[in-house]
Amino acid sequence: MQLFEYIDNLEKPYDIFYTDSVNSPLHWHYYSEIIYMTKGSVTLTCNNKSTVLKQGDLCYIYPLQLHEFTPAEKGETEYGVVKFDIHTINIPQSYLSKMYDIFIRRTADEDFCIILRNGAVDENLIKSLVQNAVEENAGKPDFYSLRVQSDIYMLLIEIARKMEKKPDQKRNKGNDTGFSFYSILEYIDIHSGEPLEIGQLAEMCHMSYSHFAKLFRENYGRSCKEYITYIRLNKAQDLLLHTDYDLNYIALETGFFDCSHFIRTYKKWKGITPKQERREM
Repeated sequence: MQLFEYIDNLEKPYDIFYTDSVNSPLHWHYYSEIIYMTKGSVTLTCNNKSTVLKQGDLCYIYPLQLHEFTPAEKGETEYGVVKFDIHTINIPQSYLSKMYDIFIRRTADEDFCIILRNGAVDENLIKSLVQNAVEENAGKPDFYSLRVQSDIYMLLIEIARKMEKKPDQKRNKGNDTGFSFYSILEYIDIHSGEPLEIGQLAEMCHMSYSHFAKLFRENYGRSCKEYITYIRLNKAQDLLLHTDYDLNYIALETGFFDCSHFIRTYKKWKGITPKQERREM
């Protein structure tokens, strides 16, 4: 059974760099990610769908998508990575709804990212924007944050304009609750301190219990119940290591039945009790 990681350590509105990594762990995060291939190729697998990104390809990965990068072929590989939280880059109010439609509210449930192949965009422009953003972010000259933000704006504008020109592009009208299967992770994370019933989550996604449970395991490598426990344990560990709250408070705050249930579950997860973990750290 393949497991995954929750990675959400973006401590500023953006993080930008070049990398040659082709073996990232299976992971997801709340922030958006733009990938621009500058050399070689890489296989992007997202929500059990795979595609090869080659030199000159530009890819936008939606928030909350479970994805990983693996080698596509032998040879040198390099790509620019632009990580940013679209909620914190100060998009003007007049453009906010339209930008969210494209970059947050996914265009169709089957879409996992936006891919613009080499030749679909101005290669010199995109390469220049990514390179400048990397250099500004690394060197941090005066007003660098404004310059980086403007580069991100221009990247998003280029992607948005290409999306608007696609005649077969469909908007995801979804349902009245705004939930789809691939948005349920965010709901679980927000409400992990509350009682969560798998049947209720399935209903929110307009699925039967069995279909929801099967699809969840296929996509995320563990059952929904295991995932909820995983999120609760991570939040409990954060409180354990970075606050002075007692174990009873942490247990109730993070959704466990009681302190005894929390201690048993934590020891099964880490091999030591919460009190031992706090003492060692």
